[in-house]
Amino acid sequence: MRVSHTLKSMEREKLEIVAGLLQQAGYRAGKIDWQTGVNIVRLSREGVSSEPEERARIQDIVDHFGIDDWTATFS
Repeated sequence: MRVSHTLKSMEREKLEIVAGLLQQAGYRAGKIDWQTGVNIVRLSREGVSSEPEERARIQDIVDHFGIDDWTATFS
C-alpha cells in the first residue's frame, strides 16, 4: 500500500525537521511550498502494511512537533 502525507505549519523550520527525519526513514519528500499563508510539505512512502500503524506513527510526530494540520491518503 502507498501513503501520501500532507503536513502544514506556519513554521517552515518544523516542516524541514520533520521532512528530514521522515526521509531518513524511507519517505520521499517534496519541496516545502508556501500557499495561502502556510507552509506545506508532501511526503510519500511505498510498502505500508498497516494504515492504523502508519497513522499512529505520523500522529506521534505531528503531536511532538506541533504541526498545525496533517492529512494522509492511502492507495
